[in-house]
Amino acid sequence: MAVTSTVLDVTVLLLCVSASVVALGATDAGGPDGPTATDAADRLVTETATVAYPDGDAPNGTRRVAATRAELLALLAVRDGEGAFDREAVASVRAGIGPRTRVDATVRREDAASRGDAAGESRGSDAEGSVAVGPEPPRTADVSAAVIRQPVPDGPGDASGERRPSEGVVRIVVRRW
Repeated sequence: MAVTSTVLDVTVLLLCVSASVVALGATDAGGPDGPTATDAADRLVTETATVAYPDGDAPNGTRRVAATRAELLALLAVRDGEGAFDREAVASVRAGIGPRTRVDATVRREDAASRGDAAGESRGSDAEGSVAVGPEPPRTADVSAAVIRQPVPDGPGDASGERRPSEGVVRIVVRRW
């Protein structure tokens, strides 16, 4: 009789623990409203995505780019095109940020003439390109925001084939509502 009681007690205990694990595991990250802008920004800079797109010059007709979503946004902001890579990269970023999220990426390069002098003038920068992913938030929505600074991807080098580091930064603003 004592063995049966112990087996029943252990079974009930395991059922209760299992139910609590399932209940806690079903909650969304970031609270009842889903992920926050900070959570979405964290995903942009940490998750790697592989973008495959058709390219006739590639050995098998397809090129693949593996980068974080923030790096993909930086590449898109620097590029001025609407090719297969651009479409696939935007789709990859959109898939990684979730609904009710807007991401704006703007390239800012340091302008040598606007850096100021020793007299203490302020430094300036020129915006050169931008890309937006996701819909604009409604005017009446409570919006949270996070800002990421991503280095501008390296530019092509000279005739020797060496790559030169780019100056500037891509400012990525993540808005979530």
